[in-house]
Order: sequence, then C-alpha cells, then structure tokens
Amino acid sequence: MLPEKTNISARVEITLKKIVEDSAFTHKDAYELGAKMIAMGNAEETLMLISRSPDFEKIIKQTEYRLIEARKHQLEKELKDL
Repeated sequence: MLPEKTNISARVEITLKKIVEDSAFTHKDAYELGAKMIAMGNAEETLMLISRSPDFEKIIKQTEYRLIEARKHQLEKELKDL
C-alpha cells in the first residue's frame, strides 16, 4: 500500500518555516534531516528533548514576535499609503 501524499509544508508552523529560512539550511535540508531522524528512530526522543527546552520556547516566541512586528509595519505602511 502506498502512503497517502499530503502537503506537509502547509501544516508546518510559519514560525518554524521562518527559522529554517533564517538559517543556513533550506527547506529541503530540513525535510531531509527530519526524515533521517525518523529513519534512525531518534525523532520522538529528539522532539521530546526540544519541547522540554526553555531555549526552544524562547526562540519560537522571539521569531513569532519578529514576524508579527514585520506584519504590523507592513500593514501600517499600506494604511499610510491609502
């Protein structure tokens, strides 16, 4: 039986996408790294370690804040241009 094809990218949080974009890795690299972790059987353990890390939450919140600020400035500019 073939696995069902889904659009994984659409389900990835925008914050995580931005973190990948801001890194030296491409989206393809991120998918390959994730797939390799799954293949090695380390994905669940690594996800648990990451989710328990206070640094992870801090990085996510900082990135979310930057995204919100950028969107706010874009909307303010658009409003001013009207």
